[in-house]
Amino acid sequence: MRSHHLLRWGLAAAGAAGGLGVALAEGELLPTLAVATAFGLGHLVPVRTETGRRQPLSPAVAAAAALSLSLWPVLCGAALGLPLGWVLAGLRFGQQESADVLPGEAAGLAAFTAVMTGLGALLPGADGAWAQLTMLVPAGGAWHLASSGARAGWTEMRRRFGAGFLWRTALTDWPAYVVLISAGALYGLTRESMGWWAVLLAALPYLFSHLAFSRLATTAATYEQTIRALGRVPEAGGFGLPGHAERSADLAVAIGGELGLSATEIRRVEHAALLADIGRVVLVGSARPAGGEGVVGDVAEWSAAIVAEAPALRPVAAIVGQSCRPYRRPGEERDPALTPSAQAVKVAAAYDNAVGSGAAPVDALEMLHRGAAYDFDPEVVAALRRVLLRRGCPGL
Repeated sequence: MRSHHLLRWGLAAAGAAGGLGVALAEGELLPTLAVATAFGLGHLVPVRTETGRRQPLSPAVAAAAALSLSLWPVLCGAALGLPLGWVLAGLRFGQQESADVLPGEAAGLAAFTAVMTGLGALLPGADGAWAQLTMLVPAGGAWHLASSGARAGWTEMRRRFGAGFLWRTALTDWPAYVVLISAGALYGLTRESMGWWAVLLAALPYLFSHLAFSRLATTAATYEQTIRALGRVPEAGGFGLPGHAERSADLAVAIGGELGLSATEIRRVEHAALLADIGRVVLVGSARPAGGEGVVGDVAEWSAAIVAEAPALRPVAAIVGQSCRPYRRPGEERDPALTPSAQAVKVAAAYDNAVGSGAAPVDALEMLHRGAAYDFDPEVVAALRRVLLRRGCPGL
């Protein structure tokens, strides 16, 4: 961890020094400092995406600078401003939350610059607003793809989840990039005719979008907190192991990522794992003791019925309802109606219940392997094993 921290600081210092040195050599100090200031301050007012990530204004600054200035001030300003912005973001939001900002923004800018430069070389006669906008679209998309990949590879979450899952989740933040690239393009295309008024013209739609994104992120966070609070109800009543819902949801999400499920489906898997035991509050007399097997029979049926009362959660209720079913019966290859999402919830819950009852992780996994003949999908059990290996589970 310390070596990674020192590496980040070393690369940041080297980039800033290199950018300042090239700017002095090229005689572009003032525009470089202006671009660097914009990059740096843009990290203090990031867009809050639906996934909860803070996206700095770097794409907007890069788009505006690319349409207004030559290449060197943009690159040198970024080399100086991105490390500055990373430091400012760490001071405001904390080093842990800002750890992946610098590699993500640096990779995004590199992809953006490469696409813009390549298109300019391929289309040397292209000029005018429409030609510039046409070039910005693929360049902005390249920023999003590269930045998402760099963040997924750098983040400490790699210890818990696969890079593919993290990258697919990051890609869902594309609306923020559309807004930022659009705001930067609006400034760059109107600066020559409007002067500094172009800043206000570009800022107004961005501010409205920023407010909308903030409210969306707050609503999403409140929704998640409500789901998690409901998932603790059976545990509070003594009908489940303490923390079982949270642990099962964490494992189910990681398993879903290993299986290549979409970000939307993985979110449903997480909610299904959190709410899978809520039916126990109805079956007080017949509820299984804490540490018993996972969601089965009437517990799953009641849980699904309760969850389905919320129309938005009916896809989640369908997963809960299926989570008690075996993946195949004698004479069948597999149940064609059973989804991998339901099996991910079932396997995660069964593993956590086994470990919570005192079994060693390797013994709990062996129990799932023995049940792979009919009860547990062997592909899902294999995905759980990969998750546990990544997390350094002892004995595996």
